[in-house]
Amino acid sequence: MTRYSKEDDYTLCASTTVIGSKGVFSRYFNFAAEQVTTIFSERAELSTNKAAGSSQGGVAVAVSVALTSQMSVQKFSDFDSQVEIDLMRAELKKLGGNPPEMNATPGKSRATPRLGQ
Repeated sequence: MTRYSKEDDYTLCASTTVIGSKGVFSRYFNFAAEQVTTIFSERAELSTNKAAGSSQGGVAVAVSVALTSQMSVQKFSDFDSQVEIDLMRAELKKLGGNPPEMNATPGKSRATPRLGQ
């Protein structure tokens, strides 16, 4: 299941936990920068228990934790279709965000300039 959260007025995070792992797949839609940052991170934990050789029966425990991640950044103009971007923009508005308006001219910046405000 995907969870949506508003990071600020112009950024939406869509996160999904990867089934069968401790990984999280997150996509940050930044409507001011017109880019999507995708991050996959996974936490790996290794725990080792050793019985101590004492008469009191103590136990030694060792825990190792590692976090791995991969990141990519993609411009809105690099997408083959704007459908996902439009859906995420609507989701951000539903959560109370206020992303900049978009122009329909392909290959040009789609954010409406807000000069003089």
